[in-house]
Amino acid sequence: MSVKVVSIKAFGSPDELCVTTVEPPEPGAEQVLIAVEACGVGLVDVLFRKGLFPGLSPVGFVPGVEVAGRVVAGAGEWIGKRVFAKVESGGYAEQLIANVTSITEIPAALSSEAAVALGINALVAHFSLLHGHCGNEKEVLVRGAGGGIGTITAQLAKISGAKVTASTSSPEKRSMLSALGVLQFDDGAREYDLIIDPVAGNELSSFFTRLKANGRYVVNGVAGGFPLPDFAMPLVSSFRKSLAISFLSLNSITDSQLTTALTDIFMLAVEGRITSVIDSVYPLAEAARAHERLESGKVFGKVVLKV
Repeated sequence: MSVKVVSIKAFGSPDELCVTTVEPPEPGAEQVLIAVEACGVGLVDVLFRKGLFPGLSPVGFVPGVEVAGRVVAGAGEWIGKRVFAKVESGGYAEQLIANVTSITEIPAALSSEAAVALGINALVAHFSLLHGHCGNEKEVLVRGAGGGIGTITAQLAKISGAKVTASTSSPEKRSMLSALGVLQFDDGAREYDLIIDPVAGNELSSFFTRLKANGRYVVNGVAGGFPLPDFAMPLVSSFRKSLAISFLSLNSITDSQLTTALTDIFMLAVEGRITSVIDSVYPLAEAARAHERLESGKVFGKVVLKV
């Protein structure tokens, strides 16, 4: 029996994504076979599709780095359980192999779509806030607050006791962020203890001047493109403020730390303390439409593929 996947025919537009079939994968030792129910669609998938990762072969490559589904084979103690898996690629598929070290059980009260809408975005948000020493009474600015990372960052920062301000240019997104409990929006003048930035782009350095003394700036994405080569120069001119900038990648964090954090995040969602924000859901066969939606600039939350 063959398995449907969405693969890349050639680097380029969303039209280069196509549905094909492959032989069913077989799990090895300390692995599981997951019958995928939902897959997250993120910027990394767009970068894969455009060929912006060196050494990546387009022919037959299957994007997708986070899935949720039920374990149907492999490590015995996991069979029958519904799990979230963080993988290197291959998520746009009906079935997927994952290492047991990279899976997290999903609570019964949380849908697979909600799990992937949290997933990697929530992990990036959680560890970015830790990295930035977020805490009670800290003034925190979230750039790109309407995106997948931004919506959950704002919520987690608020839970930590921080005073959260959102940066977004869309009145519609402001309204939706207000519904999530974000009541302050950036006025272009206020200074902050911490800025979380999943956008980067040419405007990154202009936000350095918005940090208070001993402020921290954490870049965890490049939704707005890569910054200019001399982006750090304003930090030098602000030497006396003892500012700190850092970059956050989940690759620097152990699987056990990721699993522990995600288990806690899932429970926050079950308890109603955070909301899993889903922008839109598309069938697996319509992955191209999902990519078009993601690149439209209108997304609020996470784009999800339903399998």
